[in-house]
Amino acid sequence: MKLPKKLCQILPKIAHVSSHIVPGSIQSKVITVAINNALKEQLEDGELDFLEEVFLEIKVTDLNKSWFFTVEDEKINVSHMSKTQLNSDVVISGDFNSFVLLASQTIDPDTLFFKRKLLIEGDVELGLAVKNLLDRVELNQLPELLTKPIVAYAEIL
Repeated sequence: MKLPKKLCQILPKIAHVSSHIVPGSIQSKVITVAINNALKEQLEDGELDFLEEVFLEIKVTDLNKSWFFTVEDEKINVSHMSKTQLNSDVVISGDFNSFVLLASQTIDPDTLFFKRKLLIEGDVELGLAVKNLLDRVELNQLPELLTKPIVAYAEIL
């Protein structure tokens, strides 16, 4: 799949606008379903138990958006609540393109963290556990409908 370069130039702007137009509850529901399907095996194996009773905040800086993740009853719950409503134990932040590179597995997470494209704040040990989990997730665990455009966009980056 080849994306037009012009689309790639405006994709972060499209993501920014849509992330503020689509209600947070819908965003949270879609992310919850997708991530629980993608990490079903890891959840069943207890590999995500370290996220029980804690909140991981994923902050996309150029979108000015955050999503909060926790594990309850062997399921990942995603919330769009503001930081004032939820206390994050750890925050992983970066720009839209850095998260695309991470998701596409174009660049390994260590490189993105060492180049300070992604940052960990708060409980660094918890953040490193999340990073190590990301290292083990295979791209083919995600739906092709999602991975194809992500990989195509990442190739242009």
